[in-house]
Amino acid sequence: MLRTKWMAPLLAFILLLGCLPLFGTKAEAADYTQGVSMSGTTATIWFKSSVSTSWVDVHYKVNSGTQMNYRMNYNSSAARYEQTVTGVAGGAVLTYFFTYNNGNPAYDTGWFTYTAGTGNNPNPGTSGSIYSIAASAIPVPPSGQISLKLMNGTGGAYADSQIYWGVLGINPANGKWSYLDLNGNLLPISNALNDTAGHLTKNGINYANIYHKVSDAAWAKLPKITSGRMFLSAGSPLYIKTYDTGFAGPDINNPTDPNRDIYFDFVEFTVDATGYHGNTTRVDGFGFPIQHRLVNLAGNFDQTVGELESETRAGLFTKYQNEVPSAFKSLATVQAPYRIVAPIHGSFAPGGANANYFAGYSPYSTQDILRCDGALTDAATAAAINRHVYTAGDWNNVSNYYKAAPANYYAKFWHDHSINGLAYGFPYDDVNGQAAYLEVGDPKGLIIRVAW
Repeated sequence: MLRTKWMAPLLAFILLLGCLPLFGTKAEAADYTQGVSMSGTTATIWFKSSVSTSWVDVHYKVNSGTQMNYRMNYNSSAARYEQTVTGVAGGAVLTYFFTYNNGNPAYDTGWFTYTAGTGNNPNPGTSGSIYSIAASAIPVPPSGQISLKLMNGTGGAYADSQIYWGVLGINPANGKWSYLDLNGNLLPISNALNDTAGHLTKNGINYANIYHKVSDAAWAKLPKITSGRMFLSAGSPLYIKTYDTGFAGPDINNPTDPNRDIYFDFVEFTVDATGYHGNTTRVDGFGFPIQHRLVNLAGNFDQTVGELESETRAGLFTKYQNEVPSAFKSLATVQAPYRIVAPIHGSFAPGGANANYFAGYSPYSTQDILRCDGALTDAATAAAINRHVYTAGDWNNVSNYYKAAPANYYAKFWHDHSINGLAYGFPYDDVNGQAAYLEVGDPKGLIIRVAW
């Protein structure tokens, strides 16, 4: 319902006369989360309540202009109240507060401030939900490419200028390892790239700078690429050596790797003549929550995988310790605070305290089971052992997965906290359709949200 400007003061006065004690206290922040998401020059102010709210009003100004007052619309798909504001150019300052009810009482929040297009947003959650971008608002890409957007979902922990991303993969046009620029060009990597102008340096060693920041562009372009990997990091770019024939990615098993003290994660994909094929992965570890959304040109495919947006990084660390058996708990501390590592990178490795965890359950070693290699290369068998259904008659009954030890409870945890229960918790976790994997033949847009 639109509240006109002349009605707002009158209504406020009437409410004050009848309900003065109810408006005397500011709302507690624990009652709600709120924020602003941008798509072009359209801002969406949103409010998500954790109490019995049936209506929310927003009061806002753009660049100290006239205060506008609206009853917000409820977006059931995102489970929140929303109000769009058009014509919000980069650098514009949006100030706003909310009035909402908790049963019968109503409360005013404090004022919030959002500066469009600068990444300067200290308010929690103001980068918005990955679902806040309408499929129709995704730019139609040039033929053979995908519109690509990186979102900052860190809730103010990092500015847009502190979220880095870079893509490395094979250019199918020439077979060369390459990196992606913002215009959809794949530029060849080389030994020399480590020392070219603008290179990165850490501990006296030079590394290629193949990265962009969320603040660099609202949308980029992703072309056809083979074995693509998008590296994501918060607070610092990654330090990756490039060569004429490939690259040396982060090695969390190496205590001297320059990326061990950086918060990072990645997404894997291939784009070819049959479309987009990609996934988030927890095969090696967890750096921070990621959401991965794919939309097609025909308008009949719009799906998202990854961790639930309701999860936070700190919350997942805490829940992990509370939910997994004792053998798996150290995986969240061995490289803390930067990541939770997969079992094979922790105490389940050769010589570790849990090196024989799966002993007696199957004829394979714990390491071959967790890596799904060596003597164990059959995908279905490896998956059945990790899920503890190896001795059951039906390996495809999802409700029976992880019901008893020994099982890969690290993998179970990510399924328990991911969208639709889908996660890549071990190398063959795609057996029986359980992986956080998306593909479509006519891709339009790919949106990756870095959360915190």
